[in-house]
This record gives sequence, structure tokens and C-alpha cells, in this order.
Amino acid sequence: MKYKPTLAAIMAMAFAVPVMAADIPETELNVVGSIGILSMYKDMESPFWNETIKESSDGAIKANLKPFNELGFKGGELFSLVSNGTVQMAHQVLAYTSGSVPMNEATDLVGVVADVEAVHIAAKAFRDTHAEFLAKDHNIKLLGYGTYQSQVIYCRDAFTSIADMKGRKVRASGASQQVFIEHLGGSPIGMSFGEVPTAMANGTIDCAITGALSGYQAKWHEPANYISALPINHGVIAHIANMDWWNSVDPAAQAVIEAGLTDLEEKMFALAKTETTDGLACNSGGACAYGDAANMTLVPVTDADRALRTEAANVAVLPAYKERCGEECSAAWNATIGAAMGFTIN
Repeated sequence: MKYKPTLAAIMAMAFAVPVMAADIPETELNVVGSIGILSMYKDMESPFWNETIKESSDGAIKANLKPFNELGFKGGELFSLVSNGTVQMAHQVLAYTSGSVPMNEATDLVGVVADVEAVHIAAKAFRDTHAEFLAKDHNIKLLGYGTYQSQVIYCRDAFTSIADMKGRKVRASGASQQVFIEHLGGSPIGMSFGEVPTAMANGTIDCAITGALSGYQAKWHEPANYISALPINHGVIAHIANMDWWNSVDPAAQAVIEAGLTDLEEKMFALAKTETTDGLACNSGGACAYGDAANMTLVPVTDADRALRTEAANVAVLPAYKERCGEECSAAWNATIGAAMGFTIN
């Protein structure tokens, strides 16, 4: 009798998992992660590469992961190292590259994205445009995004409003943060994350911007006494790979890595939402799951602060972005992120 598959059998074949662990060849890769002492690396990147990928591939994929700070990097140079193939894969903090590659800051301009949910909407709107740009101009494969929690202002001395940044020296990472501080009348200072506590303690800087929880985990609360709850921006990360190397990877291994990083993106954005609240609490005497709470003074957010942040975006941040990025880049931003967020670069 000729075999006639049942409907159930047909459906099972149609929805069968296309990549089985047995189909994946042995694959070893090197990945440079983000800052090793922070939860982005410890709770997200490290478990993903050391456990999830290994399990998803039945041990076929082995990742050698190190955070960039343990490798002696400052962070921004990773982008060019991935581009030229020196580094195979990296979790790149995009703000670190905003001076040399303005388009990389598109998803996280100060004043445009007011919370973590907005950042993810912006990233999704820009993903295809960004991926095409990275592939064409930088030989880089975009494999997803992540983000730190909301970036907030830490200061050694008292302040009651972001307008009080006038006359202060403020550590700012990324071009739009620097433009923002200049608009407030402050002096933006470029400085690596790890240098901040000492610089604030000795008066080299008065204030600094970083994630609400990241600053707590790095003990910024020791030299700083005041913290604002107003999100400045967030600190988007891109999961990137050298395109030539990526094209050499077996398609079955590619599929496992891409699926895993898609899931990791969702987890990173979900974590960032809770870490903003947790970070503010840990710094200002609230319930803290990450250690003993510090006793910083929490500066409440006012309508005037929100209005000043929006003014800065329209008057300073967006025009400066257009100047750095150009007409074509700005038009692409308007058609994607601008349309999603209700902003326009004129």
C-alpha cells in the first residue's frame, strides 16, 4: 500500500525545528563583552555565552567571553576592531562610538527617549536602516540590541534641578550627552567609566552621568551625594560581528546564535526597566537587592526638568546630530525614529 501521510504528520513536518543540535558543527568564537562588574555582563552576557548558547547547540558552540575592561580596552575602539576583523564579536556600547560614527547614537539621543520602553521602540524602528548602514559602510553584522537602565546625573554637591548643571564639570559619554550638558551651561568632560569615582572625589569633575544601578555597583555613591531621578538617556548596546567572519560561520550555528541574541535582546530591555527603579533605591536608602543601600539624596523630577530636557532635544541635541550625521542620515532618522517618537530634525 502506498503511504499517505496523515494531516498530523504533515503538520509535524511543516513545523519541525529547522536546525537540530546534531546539524551544528563544532564552532569556537571569541566575544568581547561590556563592563565586567555590571549586571549587563554578569546577569545577561555571561550566562548567555557560557550557558545558553552551549545548551542550545548541545555543546557544539563554544564562546570565549571577556569583558572589554578586563582586556584593557576603553570601549569605543571595539567598533573598529570588529569592523577590521581583529575582534569577531562584541557587545558595543554605541554612545562610545558617537564621535566617529554618529549614526550609532541615533536610537538614544538625549531628550528623545524618555524611558526604556521608548528606547526599544526607537531601536526597532531603526534596526533595518542601521543594519544596512553597518553592513555597507563598516563590514559589520548587526545581531541585536540591548540597553542599560536609565542614565541619570550623580553630583558631589547639592542640586535641585538639572538647570543647576550650569557652571559644573560633568562627565558625559556620547556626543548627545555632551551637547545636552553644554545647553545647560555646564562643561562636558570625556572620561572612562572607571575613572569617575576618583575624578569626582578629587574635584576634576563635579557630576557624572551613568545608569542608575551601574553607578551604584561601581560605588559612585562614595564621592557623590546627590542623584537625580530624571532619565537623560539610556546606554544602548549593539550585538555586532565582523561580517567576513560571520559569513564563514556555518548557517546552522548562525541560526542558533541569531535566535539566542533575539531572545537576549528582550531580556536585556526587560531587565533595564527594573534596574532603573532598583538603582535609584539602592543609591538613596531604599530596598536594595544588590547590597547595602547608600544614603544619597534623591532629587525629585519636576515638570520644569522635563520641559528643559525636551527643549534641549529640539534646540541643541537634534540640530547637533544633523550637523554630525548629515542630511541623508537625518532624513533616515526622521522617517524611522523621529516618526515613532514624534520628533523632527529640521
